[in-house]
Amino acid sequence: MPIRFIARLSNIDKNNIGFYVPKYVKEFYGLKPGLYKGGISSTHGEVTSSSIKLKKYKKTLTGVLKKNIGEPGKISEVWIYRDTWTPPKTPVKKP
Repeated sequence: MPIRFIARLSNIDKNNIGFYVPKYVKEFYGLKPGLYKGGISSTHGEVTSSSIKLKKYKKTLTGVLKKNIGEPGKISEVWIYRDTWTPPKTPVKKP
């Protein structure tokens, strides 16, 4: 069963759009930074499936999607499958 919540999409950079994960969603479901499978449902009924990268931002998380997934400025329903979590890749430090 996916986690579902409403978010407004916005531009992050020229290649990605994103959204803020509400703090109560992050805390209640125990979401962590990393890669998840999920998608968005637009207000006009279009449903897209993609991977969602969650990054830490202050006391909550920011979700990052590819530019062609949704439209910035639109309110969308975001759904994330919590059991598909992949930890973020950390760069290897050379001694």
